[in-house]
Amino acid sequence: MSASHSNVLEAFNFEGQTVCITGAGKGIGASVAEAFGSLGANVVVTDHHGERAEAVAERISDEYDGRAIGHETDVTDYDAAVAMVEATVEEFGRLDVLVNNAGKAGSQDFVDSEPEDWDEKLQVSLYGTLNCTHAALPGMIERGEGSIINYASSSYRGNDPGLSVYGASKAANRSFTKTLAAEVGDSGVRVNCVCPGTVETESTKDFVEKYREKLGESYALGRVGQPEEVADGVVFLASDAASWITGETLHVDGGYMRR
Repeated sequence: MSASHSNVLEAFNFEGQTVCITGAGKGIGASVAEAFGSLGANVVVTDHHGERAEAVAERISDEYDGRAIGHETDVTDYDAAVAMVEATVEEFGRLDVLVNNAGKAGSQDFVDSEPEDWDEKLQVSLYGTLNCTHAALPGMIERGEGSIINYASSSYRGNDPGLSVYGASKAANRSFTKTLAAEVGDSGVRVNCVCPGTVETESTKDFVEKYREKLGESYALGRVGQPEEVADGVVFLASDAASWITGETLHVDGGYMRR
């Protein structure tokens, strides 16, 4: 991941690089994994459902004739995050790109919630990011290069009642991204954040179908997003095309207007 490339297409060539994506057993994460696989990367698909991760990895290997493995990982467990990184290095020799895709939403008014409800969302969406990043950083710093992509959400703006704790975790991820980028930049490690709007996935399909027209009114482009569109943003941030970008949040949200 250097700044030197002769053309734009070359900047998106991930051959020889290893990318690990958390929460990649379905939805946006699976699309991110497939995007990197299509660009020649070695791909580590992780998910707390191991069979999902294995299925996505097998699909990538079959479709793109690349090297992909699935790994069952509970990102809320620090030891599991360390084991994920160790398994990646053991299989491919290094970890070049970490994508902290795993997250936990679920709508609930704060006044009706209990501390255990907060814990579930914070443990996955915030502590999962911290655990995996902390596990991956030493190797990247030692090699003098690496890219970490975290996730925010349009909910961090505070415009989504029922998502107060989830939104808070995503706001924290944005702050974490900016500060960490300053801490590790001189080691050659870039840290950025992608911020999706409403995306149509298996998990959101029923909600999107019910409110598709109303949701479209919140976006300048008049529609919700697709997983592949978020994946494109993640790939850009990880690529050499973004070699002088760090500490930033890329909003992939169709021009979200509920500010």
